[in-house]
Amino acid sequence: MPSLQYTIDSMCASVTVECVYQIIRALLDQGPMTVNDLIPLIQTKDRSLDSGSARMIAKSALADMVQRGEIKINGDNIYSVN
Repeated sequence: MPSLQYTIDSMCASVTVECVYQIIRALLDQGPMTVNDLIPLIQTKDRSLDSGSARMIAKSALADMVQRGEIKINGDNIYSVN
């Protein structure tokens, strides 16, 4: 999986890495979430992103957060480890 920064840079998206992480953390503060919950929120930060591009950004961010031990994913559900 490409890094989140590479994914964002390659799409010329106006979202930032930190913005995506903030969106994810805010959603997780409300409880478990799915990638589908995240996609429209990323798209609101850059209206030029189609759902496939927003999904790629989301998956890169989530993979990075799993590697850092911040979240866990079980099936479609994403949980905070805190």
